[in-house]
Amino acid sequence: MNIIFILKVIIGFIIYGLLYFGLFSLLNGKFENPHVIAFSIVILINLIFDRILRNYYSHYLQAPFRFLRLEQKQILERLVQNLVGSIRYQEAKKLLFEAFGKLLTETPQAFYLWDNDHYYLSHYAQIKNGRALPVTIDCSYFENMDLQTEHLNLEKDLSLPQIKVNAFNSEGLSEIFTFPGHSHLFAFMLTTRDAKKLLKREPINKAFKRVQKKAGLVLENTGLFIDLEKRNFEIKKLIEVSQKVLSSLDTQTILDFILDALATLISYDAAVIFLLDEDGESLKSTSSRGYENVNPDILKLKVGQGSAGFVVQTKNIDLIANVTDAEHYCAARKETVSQVALPFLFDGSVLGVLTLESDEEDFFKQNEVEILKMFANLVAVSIHNARQVEIRLAKQAFEHELINAATVQKGLLLRRLPRIDNLAITAENTPSKIVSGDLYDFRKINENALGVAIGDVAGKGAPAALMMTLVLAGFRSQNKTDSTTCDVVNHMNDLLTQTTIEGKYTTFFYGIIRMDLNKIIFTNAGHNAPILLRKNGEVKYLNKGGIVLGFMDSQYYEQEEVDFDEGDIFIAFTDGVTEIMDANENEFGENRIIEIIKKHKEKSVHDIKAALYESLGSFSNFKLNADDLTLIIAKHE
Repeated sequence: MNIIFILKVIIGFIIYGLLYFGLFSLLNGKFENPHVIAFSIVILINLIFDRILRNYYSHYLQAPFRFLRLEQKQILERLVQNLVGSIRYQEAKKLLFEAFGKLLTETPQAFYLWDNDHYYLSHYAQIKNGRALPVTIDCSYFENMDLQTEHLNLEKDLSLPQIKVNAFNSEGLSEIFTFPGHSHLFAFMLTTRDAKKLLKREPINKAFKRVQKKAGLVLENTGLFIDLEKRNFEIKKLIEVSQKVLSSLDTQTILDFILDALATLISYDAAVIFLLDEDGESLKSTSSRGYENVNPDILKLKVGQGSAGFVVQTKNIDLIANVTDAEHYCAARKETVSQVALPFLFDGSVLGVLTLESDEEDFFKQNEVEILKMFANLVAVSIHNARQVEIRLAKQAFEHELINAATVQKGLLLRRLPRIDNLAITAENTPSKIVSGDLYDFRKINENALGVAIGDVAGKGAPAALMMTLVLAGFRSQNKTDSTTCDVVNHMNDLLTQTTIEGKYTTFFYGIIRMDLNKIIFTNAGHNAPILLRKNGEVKYLNKGGIVLGFMDSQYYEQEEVDFDEGDIFIAFTDGVTEIMDANENEFGENRIIEIIKKHKEKSVHDIKAALYESLGSFSNFKLNADDLTLIIAKHE
């Protein structure tokens, strides 16, 4: 330590100086050349006792510095203890930043934290010009780094753009200390060479290494909790939007509500919804935010003009990190730096475009895009339904009879079932949570034909319920009077592959019961095979069709017809029925369903349903809410 060396020299000069002058005073007048004798004695004493003296006063000189290092070590040890008990992301960040603020009191420091594919500047201290520091650093610069790496040199170990390196160097930031997470670097601190020397010195280094190992893990874990809270809020908002969409057929109200709801989820600076005119050649701004000082004519676009027109042509999402790099971008606001535009797709046709703008570069990430896709799907269905209602009202002149899209769940499922002579039907839906991902529907095609549909969206709870809303709305929007079951299922698959998030799919069964022909015509898209129990006890599984809906586009679905004679019983169900478990985790299964139907086949469909539910309850100890349960029973009487 330089200051200790200087103090040693000063104290040495004082001690030997005093000794010299003391000896000189004693020898003066008694010997010739007393100064030479005094100097020689001092030199001799120095040679003999210097090391002993230096060790003696060095011990006392270093005491304050040992105390300081001990205090610095304790700061880091307290930080580790506090991080262990931290469960909130913001709390963990505050603990980290405050601890290093005390440890590196007058030393420049900057912290970057991971978020998706970038590290964002989260905190800095003792920096002269914080605005000059890079706001983001791409994760790719660290992708080949070993997670065991504790320290990097800015210029030697990384290949950052020179403009970012210069910004850091201007503040004296040259050393990088890492805070790894579970599978990737979660955070890092930039600081100076002097800070590096301090952090590499014992006993501070050992405590600092423990901080490095713990801080990144705690930040990542608490960050996941933040993500879960955010996702929960997004789901609640999507349900709120879907309820609004389904409860209103006024397009303007829906679009205004969509932009306001999006503002609570995504911090955009401007947004506009364009609807495609009937001529299919121009886009009209229907609802907007953030364009108050913009000439309205700028928001009138032709197909192919601007990002929105480009989206209409391509039917794809247009994500622009920097608008200066996009040739097709049409400027409406001078402040805009990045933009995203999504099409409203229904049955392969573009109904409109949603455009969001930000004043920050590369603002819209994949998470925002996924949220926007769900909103766009809901808007597309609502616009289509609203337009169909408008056409129907215009033809029938029923201006005061608007179709109420109901709420999201049980209001969508039919309560009063259609009546067909000689056909007894019943249906039941029991959600595992407040909302359900199962669906059923009936459509009376004519006096002798009944359409029957049942489906199960992958997953449970609110996300599945949103998909259920989309599936049911898509099914009801089709004209099934003259369509075959395979045509209906084909159209449903095309709709879902175009409008749902990748990886989300739905099992679906659609059948037409023809009482005049004593037939069931059906197509099964990956759903649990309904059971047809004939009067003579023979069992037939209705499984012909194809794969689940929404998984792959351009699929070919088949249909089949089977006899449905007097005394035959048809039962369709979701996997929540067959997969209910008892205390030993044995599934209820299809065989038990068949046994119950056979036992009660002479009874009414309502009695059969009651017997089945009673058996399910006793089998599972009345824990029926592990998964959504949906059941349809039809009997040829």
